[in-house]
Amino acid sequence: RKDEVSDLYNIINKLNNIGNILFLINIILTLALSLNFNYRNNAIIASIILTISYIVIININEMYFNNRAENERRKSLLKESFDAPITLKETNKYYNNKELPSVEKLGLNSYESVFFTKNVVDKMIVKDLIRMIILIIVYIILMIKIENLDILLVITQTLFSSEFIFYFVKLIYYKFQLEKIYNEFHNIFFITKKDDKNRNALIINSVMEYECLKSYCEISTSSKIFFDNNDKWSIEWNSILKKIKKDGKKNG
Repeated sequence: RKDEVSDLYNIINKLNNIGNILFLINIILTLALSLNFNYRNNAIIASIILTISYIVIININEMYFNNRAENERRKSLLKESFDAPITLKETNKYYNNKELPSVEKLGLNSYESVFFTKNVVDKMIVKDLIRMIILIIVYIILMIKIENLDILLVITQTLFSSEFIFYFVKLIYYKFQLEKIYNEFHNIFFITKKDDKNRNALIINSVMEYECLKSYCEISTSSKIFFDNNDKWSIEWNSILKKIKKDGKKNG
């Protein structure tokens, strides 16, 4: 198995980690502003710098590095689906099916991606929900205790400029859309017959929906969650593939 495209995602993960560290330091620094200490103005300036740095890193990551990685992943999807050398990045056995190059293989490859992405996002939501609840509780406590509105304004800007809450809302939207597309692929491969004249069009439509969704949401899924659960999920996916193959023989 070979996947040179994964190197592009490693850069994304590193920048995300840097952004998360900056965000955490900024939160700690911002919370410290609720206390009386010397050099508070310096702390405010440092908080502003950290906020700007966080926003720059996250946006560059989404607009450039994430798009570059997704473009290469789309090319590798087409390359492995149709055996077409449209990218110099080498991928081999990235997708776990033995279908011959065709629209059918394209659909299976995309179906597999949706399956794994959906599972990763389900676990990401739980983690992000816990973090969001903690932040909101802390913010409410600070609103009650802090009398200085200027300090409260800085804390509010720090929390909301990070777009963390809006990111969580987008993550939930991503989850439900993934489930919708996953169900579409399920219906195509388990309900629609292979000789159905609309089958290829339905496959291409679902593939495009998935690619457009990723491009719109620009959410980097957790590599750690993927690798921690890859063995278990691979068994589940192989079980799905066997059922598809079995049903395909019946329909054939």
